Amino acid sequence: MPTPRGWRDLDEVERRKRSLWCGCLAAAIVFVHSSAAFAQYSETATINRPIPATNPLDPTAAGSEVAVGDRIVAQTTDQLLQEAAGTRVVVTGARGTPFCLRIRGNACDQVTVMLDEVPISSPDAGSFDLSLVPLEALDGFEVYRGGTPAWLNNGSVAGVLRLRPRTYETNVVGGRATFGSYRTWTANAFGAAAADKVEFFGTAGAAGANNDYPYLDDGNTPLDPTDDVERLRRNADFLQGFGFGNLGLKTGKHSGLKLVFLGLGRERGEPGPGSSPALQARVNETRLIGTASWLQDKGGKHPYRLQVAANYDYGRNRFTDELEEIGNGGATRSDDKTHTIFGRVASSVVAVPWFELTTIATARYQAFVPFDALATTPSRSSDRVTTAGTVETRFFGDAGRVALELRSSVRLSWTRVEIRDAVPGSAVPSPAPSSDFLPTFRLGGAISPLEWLSFRGSVSSGYKLPSLLQLFGNRATVVGSPNLVPEQSLAVDGAFTARGHRKIWSGYATVGAFFTQIDNMIRFRRTAQSQIKYENIASGRNRGVEIEMRGGITDHFILIGDATWTQAIDETTGNQLPGQPEWVAFIRPEAHSGKLSKVVSDVMGFFRALYVGKSYADPANLVVLVGRIELGAGVGIDMFENRLGLSFRVDDLADVRGQDLLGFPLPGRRYTGRLTVQHAW
Repeated sequence: MPTPRGWRDLDEVERRKRSLWCGCLAAAIVFVHSSAAFAQYSETATINRPIPATNPLDPTAAGSEVAVGDRIVAQTTDQLLQEAAGTRVVVTGARGTPFCLRIRGNACDQVTVMLDEVPISSPDAGSFDLSLVPLEALDGFEVYRGGTPAWLNNGSVAGVLRLRPRTYETNVVGGRATFGSYRTWTANAFGAAAADKVEFFGTAGAAGANNDYPYLDDGNTPLDPTDDVERLRRNADFLQGFGFGNLGLKTGKHSGLKLVFLGLGRERGEPGPGSSPALQARVNETRLIGTASWLQDKGGKHPYRLQVAANYDYGRNRFTDELEEIGNGGATRSDDKTHTIFGRVASSVVAVPWFELTTIATARYQAFVPFDALATTPSRSSDRVTTAGTVETRFFGDAGRVALELRSSVRLSWTRVEIRDAVPGSAVPSPAPSSDFLPTFRLGGAISPLEWLSFRGSVSSGYKLPSLLQLFGNRATVVGSPNLVPEQSLAVDGAFTARGHRKIWSGYATVGAFFTQIDNMIRFRRTAQSQIKYENIASGRNRGVEIEMRGGITDHFILIGDATWTQAIDETTGNQLPGQPEWVAFIRPEAHSGKLSKVVSDVMGFFRALYVGKSYADPANLVVLVGRIELGAGVGIDMFENRLGLSFRVDDLADVRGQDLLGFPLPGRRYTGRLTVQHAW
C-alpha cells in the first residue's frame, strides 16, 4: 500500500509552514509593541465597560450563542443551529440520520465540536454526526467562526461548535413526551437538585421513528426528470436510548469540580441513496463520554483562573451490509471501535489592570480499532498522539471614552500517528509512524467608541490533517484516498456590532465580512456508485458577508434572524465548491402572552422561514441542487406555574422536501406535538 503523503511527505506544505511561522513571529512582535502602547494609558485603564459582543468568551472573535433551555415548543438541534449566522446544516434524511455543520463555506470535517472545553470530534473520524448528541443534555450552543478564542486551544480551519452541558440552579423533576409524523417519538425523564455545595442535573430517555416518508426517485438521472417516480423511504428507521448527568461540587471558596457523563446507543437502517435504496444494511452506534474538570476562579487585585480537565471518549460503530447494497466494497460486517483520552491544563491571570496572560496545554491520545468479520485480510489498529500549547496576551482598557481590546496568540501543535493497514492479498505491514509540527496564530482586536457600538477584526491561520476516513474510506459510502496532504488556511474577518437595551427593548445586530484562503483544500466528489471520494485541489477561496440580529420588545415579542452570502470557489477551475449555496437566510418572529391567570402561565406562537439557495452536487457544476424555502409554525402553552406544557408545530408547510446531499431526500411536511410535566421547588 502506498504511504499516505498526508502523513509522511511534508515537502508540499513547507512553503505554507514558513508563512505560518512568519505569522507567529508577527504575533510575538505584537506582544511587545502592544505592551508599550497600552502602558501609555495604564493609569486610566478600567474593565468596567464591556465591549459589545455576540459571544461570551472573546469580543474580538466572530461567535454566536444559541439558547436551548426549556423552550415551550419542541426543537431539534439542526433547527436551532440555523439561528447562527455563517452556518449551513447538512442533513441526510429525517430525524435519527446523520447531520453535520458547515461554517463559512468550509466542509463539516473542518469544524471542531467541543463539549465545554473538551473536543469530542475526531480528526480520524471525518465530520462529526451531531445527531449523536441528545438535545435534552444541552443548555445551548456557541458557534465560533474562523479563528477561535484562545481558551478553546483549537487551530481548526472553519471554527468551533461548543456544546454547553445543561445545568439547573433549582430543584426540579419532570418528563417530556414528543410525538410526530412518520411515527417519530421521544420520551425522557429529568431531575435536578441544588444545594449550597452540590448541583446535579440528569436525564434519561429513548427515541425512535419509522421515517417512511415519500420522496421523488430520479432514477439516478438528475438531469432527466421524465423517469422520476414517487416512492416511500425504506430502511430509514431508528431506535435509540440516551443518558446524561452533570454533577457540580464546590471544593473551596473559589473552586469547583464538575463531572459530566453522556451516553447514547442507536440502532438504525442505512437506507442509501434514494435512487438505489438499501433495504437490509444496518448501523449500530454507541458513544460514551466522561469528563472531569476542576476550576479555580478567584477575583481580587490580580484575578486568575486555573483549570485541570480530563476526558475519556469511547465510540463503537457496527455496520452490516452482507448483500453489498452500499458502495462496491464487498460484503461487510464490521465492528470498529475508537478510544480517546484527553487532558488539559489552562490558566489565565490579570497581572496588571490592563494585561491578561493565558496559557493552555493539551494532550490527546486516539486509537482506532477496526474489525470486519467478512474481510479477507485482518484489520489492524491505528493511533494518534497530539499535543498542543497556546499562549495568548490580552491588552484591554479604556482610553477616555473608548474601550479597547487586543489579543495575540500563538498555538504550537505536534502530532504523531501510526497507521496500520493491509492491502488485500498482501502481508500485514509493520506500523508506519509519522509526525508533524504545525504552528498557528491569531491576532484579534476590538474597539468600542460608544457603549452600544463596537468594531472587531482578526487574522488567523489554521490547518487540518487528512482523517483516516478520508485516507482509507469506510468500506461503504466513502472511498479511500491515501495520497491526500494537509490543508493550510489563512483567514481574515471583521464586523460592526450594535448592542443595547432600553426600558422596553433589547437586542443586537452585527454585520461582518470574511475571507479564507485554503491551500491544498480537501474537497469531495460523488462517484458513479453514489460514493464520496476526497481529493486535494491546489487552493480554495471562501469569502462572504454575514448578518445576524436578535432582539425583543418587552417580554412579549422576540425576533431572531440571520443571512449569509458565501462565495466558495475552487481556484483551479473557478467553479463553485460542491454543496455550498451562495445564500442562506433564516428568520423567526415569536410572540408571548406572559402570565394571564393562575392557570395560564404563558401562550406563545412563532413562525420560521429558512431559505437555502441553489448549490452544485459536482465539481464541474453540472448537477444543480435546487434552492428551497422551508416554512414552519408552532404554538404552545404553559400552565399551572409552568408545571404543564403543551405544544404543536408544523415544519415544511409547503411540502418542498429537497435535499442537502445529492441522492439523500429530505422529508416534507411533518407535524410534532409535545407534552411536558414538571415540578420545581
